[in-house]
Amino acid sequence: EREIFPLLHRRHVFAEARDFLLYDCFTPQGQVNEDVFAYSNRAGEERALVLVHNRYATTAGWIRNSAAYAVKTGAGDAKELRQRSLAEGLGLTDAADRYCLFREQRSGLEFIRPSADLHARGLYVELAAYACQVFIDIGEVASDASHPWAELERELAGRGVPSLVEAL
Repeated sequence: EREIFPLLHRRHVFAEARDFLLYDCFTPQGQVNEDVFAYSNRAGEERALVLVHNRYATTAGWIRNSAAYAVKTGAGDAKELRQRSLAEGLGLTDAADRYCLFREQRSGLEFIRPSADLHARGLYVELAAYACQVFIDIGEVASDASHPWAELERELAGRGVPSLVEAL
C-alpha cells in the first residue's frame, strides 16, 4: 500500500507510450548491464523515471541514452533509428544555472542534480540486489541569489534529503 498505491494515483504518467523511453545502464567499465531495466515516461509536465535491478548482486552505472527506436521518416514505410538522452526524455534544459529536482518514491528522499550534468553524463545510479527506484516529482529550477540551488547541490554531493526546500 505504501509503495504502489501512490503510484496508482499517477498512473496517467505511466500509461501512454508517446514519451516512453527505455534506457541502457552502462557499467563504469563501459558495458551494458542487461540486469538493469530503466525507463522514463511523461504526461504533460509530470515525469517519472523507473529503475529495476533484476539480479542478486549490487550494481552501479550510468543511465544516459535511450535504446534505439524506429521512427517513420515520412518517405513511405521507411524508418530510421533514433536515440534520445535521459535529459531529453525528461524534458530538461541544458543551461548552466538549471537544476533538476526529483523525489524517490520508496524512500521519500529528494535529490538535486545539475541539468547540464544530466545532459552531458546522464544519471549515476547504484542498486542493491533486486532493488528498484521510482523517481517522481521531477522538475527544474533556476539557481540565483535568492534561491542558491547550486550551493545546495555542491553541499549535498549526491545525497538525498527529506526536503530540498527545507535544506535550501
